[in-house]
Amino acid sequence: MEIILWSLIGILGCFGLAIPAVDYIKGTRIGPYLALLATLLATIINLLIMGKSGVLFNGALRIDPISTYISIMASLGAFLVTFASLSQAKDWSTSPSLYSLLLLSLLGVYFILYVDDVSVLIAGWALVAVASYVIVGIRKDYNSLEASVKYALMGIASSSLMIFGLALVIGTIKTSSLSFFSSSSSPILVLGALILVAAFGFKMGVVPFQGWLPDVYGGAHPLLVSFVSGVIKLVSIGAFIRVLQPLIPLLGDYWFTAMAVLSIATMFYGNLAALVQRNVQRMMAYSSIAQAGYFLVAFAALSSTTSKQIALQGIGLHVTTYVLAKIGIFIGLSYMARKGFELTLDGLSGTGRKMKISGFMFAVLLFSLMGMPPLIGFWSKFMYIFYSVMEIAPWLAFIGIVNSGISVGYYALVLKYMYFANPPEIKAEESARDPEFYVLLITGIMSILLGLGLAGYIAALLT
Repeated sequence: MEIILWSLIGILGCFGLAIPAVDYIKGTRIGPYLALLATLLATIINLLIMGKSGVLFNGALRIDPISTYISIMASLGAFLVTFASLSQAKDWSTSPSLYSLLLLSLLGVYFILYVDDVSVLIAGWALVAVASYVIVGIRKDYNSLEASVKYALMGIASSSLMIFGLALVIGTIKTSSLSFFSSSSSPILVLGALILVAAFGFKMGVVPFQGWLPDVYGGAHPLLVSFVSGVIKLVSIGAFIRVLQPLIPLLGDYWFTAMAVLSIATMFYGNLAALVQRNVQRMMAYSSIAQAGYFLVAFAALSSTTSKQIALQGIGLHVTTYVLAKIGIFIGLSYMARKGFELTLDGLSGTGRKMKISGFMFAVLLFSLMGMPPLIGFWSKFMYIFYSVMEIAPWLAFIGIVNSGISVGYYALVLKYMYFANPPEIKAEESARDPEFYVLLITGIMSILLGLGLAGYIAALLT
């Protein structure tokens, strides 16, 4: 297992560091294809260790089924973003740096998902954080640079909180292991854990730590946002599972109370703010905040020993829904913008009729985020996440269902303009030669197929 993980680290690290030099020496852009190869190999390697568990590298890393599965989804997401970039970012002057950072940040995501020691957590977090700040602004236009600066400033606050929270927790438990074998609690431990919730909540976009997210997700290039939203955001999911989950028995009722309050505030804020947006990219940014609220419902259920298993299954399945939908939707928006459409409700009028297959797959992804049966989003949201809290807090499940109903309002509004409004005078057609076309096809078809019988099988593999 250590050899397999060494190969994973070696492939992403070596390819990531070599791409700028290779492109400079060769004088041609082969970096995108090296990045495609690296992300494909990373996906295959993670598939090889699916279902296995164990502590590796003298306690530095620990693998288990759910972390491996989320790593597979992160690898697939990175592959799809890299593939979609062939028609847009390949010829950017900064593209060698972009592909290098994509691979290095993906490696940092793995470290967080497999982490079992504080030193690895800090190193992996720093790698992902710095890389993601640069990725957001790498196009160097005004909106991207503004988003990058805001992201960096809020990220610094998040990282500072994480260090402070870790100091309190580790100082109380007196071990750098993230398995936390202590059986005693204290006010300092509770304070440290709550600070860590705030730190990881920054990265996830949890209210009231979401201030940066609409400007970053709604202002940067949608291709870059697809990676930050669909891959980088998984570090917060991994941090909650790896760092905070072992602390839950020591926190008592504090955990459920904190998760319930934050989830309710996050769901309502994200969905209600999305309802009033006219810019579709910004609308999807607020949708990402609402999705963070759904994850928090499952995290709240982790406090119950009887609900823990189904909550973890719900987290894994909703990661699938989220990665496929967010990467597909943001890449779809990037595709439409490249074809000449504006990313507003009026600007996307008629896109579903002009770009029939792409528009249909885009609609499938929106339906999946709604939780429409039989798509994967229905299973992950209703049959696992909301169901996981039915035993301990049915009222929280009801609030989640209400918010899911609210979200239908803005998702349906996008579909209304795509299919029932008159299209602008733009000669835009989808083409089988466009990489974005295949990304939408893959994400849409996977959302359908995984919902038609495979969701339960995947859930069984996660615990």
